[in-house]
Amino acid sequence: MKSLLPFFYLFLIFSNINAQDKPYNTMAVLVFESEGLGELDRDSLTNKFTVELKKTQSARAIVSQEVVKEIMDERRLSDEVCTNESCAMERGKLLGVDHVIIGSIIKSQNWFSIEVELISVDTGSVDSRKSFYTGDPIGLGVEVGLLAWNLMNKISPKHLVEEKADKELEAKLLAEQRAAEAAREARRRLRKAKLGAMLRSTVFPGWGQFKSGRKGWGWFWLGTELAIGGAAYMTFTEYDKAYNEFEEIYPNYNASTDHEEIAVLKARAIKVLDEESAANDQLLMIAYAGGAVWVANIIHAYVSGQIPEQSAANKSGFHLVYNPELKSPQLRFYIALD
Repeated sequence: MKSLLPFFYLFLIFSNINAQDKPYNTMAVLVFESEGLGELDRDSLTNKFTVELKKTQSARAIVSQEVVKEIMDERRLSDEVCTNESCAMERGKLLGVDHVIIGSIIKSQNWFSIEVELISVDTGSVDSRKSFYTGDPIGLGVEVGLLAWNLMNKISPKHLVEEKADKELEAKLLAEQRAAEAAREARRRLRKAKLGAMLRSTVFPGWGQFKSGRKGWGWFWLGTELAIGGAAYMTFTEYDKAYNEFEEIYPNYNASTDHEEIAVLKARAIKVLDEESAANDQLLMIAYAGGAVWVANIIHAYVSGQIPEQSAANKSGFHLVYNPELKSPQLRFYIALD
């Protein structure tokens, strides 16, 4: 009798192993909940998950998506998505399965979160829950496939792991390409905005700055030119006054025969001519100053360019994201290029 004890213990060990490795009986995957995805993409990802789930050989029978859709259509439930355990239990009873899988694919900014739950139809309890995060829609199909193996606690096949690496590289190259295109487009828009501002300021000082959103500088250049214009007008008034006075003195000077009167008129004429010459020189300096300010206004309009729009500011700043490699949240700073 004692000689049979080792065999009895071996029988218990193997029985325990078989019980642990025993697959689920029957299973069905319900259409995933989705946000930020079209209906066709959602159905395609749900089907991808179901196909990979069958490959894990963790269940004796898995209801196909065609059968699930047909039964849900008959009950007029195809438009309703299960998001909780009680709904999953009801659908599982309609499908006649022991376990139901519900899931969600939610887009938040450029990040997708994928979560699936394996629910017992009898008890409504969640037997397993897994979630993945991905940063680009290019790799969603692969992530969903890997999630099926992960949910069943099975080692993912090599080809899926390699495909994930390829998709990550593809997403990285695509992101770099998009960033380069965005940078080129930003430079093109900046050049166009600068040229437009320069042409406007060439026509009217400060106009380019106003159009570019730099109202303070627009008022500065416009005010400076107006001040120079006012000074020019006042100087020209002095010049015109001196010129008219000389025109009045000169005939009297030519017609006069009195030596004393001639001397007085000559002194007044010389003084008026000096005033006219000084006003003319001052007017010339003011003209040079006005031209210099006008040119400076044109150069400033081109160099300063346009202030970024408020919509671009809304695309810049800080946000909290999940890093799938570190498996932890991170605070990310980003700047919009357009």
